[in-house]
Amino acid sequence: MKVYTAINQVQHELSRSGITKDKRNQQQGYNFRGIDDVYNALSALLAEVGLVILPSYPERALVERESKSGQALFYVTVRGEYKFTSAHDGSTVDAGPTCIVTGK
Repeated sequence: MKVYTAINQVQHELSRSGITKDKRNQQQGYNFRGIDDVYNALSALLAEVGLVILPSYPERALVERESKSGQALFYVTVRGEYKFTSAHDGSTVDAGPTCIVTGK
């Protein structure tokens, strides 16, 4: 099962190089790494080792509530599942489910 080898190779390379926090939030005064930094670091590594990540979001729930001031608040929960697949032999491993909750 080459999928585990590929995941390990990506982990190994990231442990050596990392993804730097070179963006700066001026308002709160902290450094961070953006999602584009993560995508840019991972895309070359995934292609190099032949690892494909296939996301799936089978569930989405929306709840509307009222704030203290009477305005609408929306809470969205999304359940995500991910299939890691080796392009070399087709072996797979599933990860998840994970839940993401947002509120505004």
